[in-house]
Amino acid sequence: MKPQDIVSTESAVQEVKKVPAADKLSVEFFHIYTNELINGRHTRGLEYLKTIEKTWKFAYERILLIDNYNPPDHNLTAEDVLSYLESHGMQADHWAYEGDLVVHAQQLLELITSPKLKRSYENYIKKNNKYPCSLLTAAWYLTRLGRFPHKDIIHATHGSPPYQVADRLLNILPEDYKAVENRTRRIILRTEFAEDADKIQDLFYPTDSNQALDLF
Repeated sequence: MKPQDIVSTESAVQEVKKVPAADKLSVEFFHIYTNELINGRHTRGLEYLKTIEKTWKFAYERILLIDNYNPPDHNLTAEDVLSYLESHGMQADHWAYEGDLVVHAQQLLELITSPKLKRSYENYIKKNNKYPCSLLTAAWYLTRLGRFPHKDIIHATHGSPPYQVADRLLNILPEDYKAVENRTRRIILRTEFAEDADKIQDLFYPTDSNQALDLF
């Protein structure tokens, strides 16, 4: 499966129905930064997921990635976000902090087979003294698929069992993540995990914000 320019819930329903019934699906939703306040950017995606979930007849788990790596300051904790979702009947089964993925991002960087692509990421990290969003995202997806260890990175919420690796991933994201997601796919395709690229599906919903455009 490749990234899609899907915004309508009707199209999303038809696309997700293509998931084989025997596959375990890990569904990421409500991506949020710790310096944000919960707003329409997040709740719009929540309503989008609520709508398409009503049609699902296969096994899936909800997972949440909280970005505590890029923000210079912090307004939210994981507990704040999980409590909000629970109060709206959309509990996450598992969650992670983006900052904990740095170790896997470095490991993934060493596995990139394209010298030019690898060098561009090395130069970015050296210049900015931080890992770019697309590299962290690729590490996140491969962690969920079991290519990197998930212990101490992916946490179970109260009442949920420990995380078990997924067969396929579905990511519900604001549409301004398209460029990052395309770069993420490019990274995975240039590693020994290239076949995993087609196990990852993005569904984008409209947003007024362009927050993700400058995170590489």
